[in-house]
Amino acid sequence: MLNRRALLAAPALFVAPAWADDVEAPDRQPPRLPTPRPVRLRPGGEPVTLHAGIVDGSRPPLLIRFTGAGAPATEFRFPSWYGYARVFAVRQMRGRDIVFAAFEGNTGTGTYQEIQAAIGEDDDGVARILALETLHHRLTGPCDGGTWLSVRATPLADGGGLRLDHFWRRQGENCPPRPGGPARSRLEWGTTLAWSGRGPMRAPTPLPGAPQARRLVEDSRTKVMAWLAAAPRNEVTPGDIDALGLMESMQAA
Repeated sequence: MLNRRALLAAPALFVAPAWADDVEAPDRQPPRLPTPRPVRLRPGGEPVTLHAGIVDGSRPPLLIRFTGAGAPATEFRFPSWYGYARVFAVRQMRGRDIVFAAFEGNTGTGTYQEIQAAIGEDDDGVARILALETLHHRLTGPCDGGTWLSVRATPLADGGGLRLDHFWRRQGENCPPRPGGPARSRLEWGTTLAWSGRGPMRAPTPLPGAPQARRLVEDSRTKVMAWLAAAPRNEVTPGDIDALGLMESMQAA
């Protein structure tokens, strides 16, 4: 079941290999990238040092910051209900390093979501969140029923964006056992997020008449992109996750 109340009680505070788990194994987490480590946030610029870690305290956030000559003063904060939030990759786009982090979204009984954030410095020298996407999301219920969503991302060869591949499946309940097993359905689709080097990434117009599973994801993405474009963002709170529809990227089976 969805546990929005528990999530909102928390304090406020994308490439091969693939970002996301296979849809058949949604519990497997991406790797945690060791930090501190050097990153080059500006094309042709000197490296700065990336730091990432869970802040001490009750239900602490993931804090990401940079130090060194020319490093942005902006710090990034993401909620971490279970303390699993982490930096898991650094990839090049538009001649600079982009930092990818994962953090908990919707959680509760039978529910677990992780969201991925792309962080970088744009051509105007603004350090900001460039994109927010579900990494994986599962909703499971009794009798082996459930819905699973997993996303993989690959930077375009020219560095001008990210190719997102979505893998969704649903399995109906199976008690009492049904002849032939429970009802099953699958859906796969791709999306490209474009990036000019300025501001956040941009998404294409949602596909008219798309299946509901895809429409839920794209409706949330539309809200996210508008939020990221309205002002440079460096923090995501549980309230943001709810308001942007990221918690509703799936429906129960």
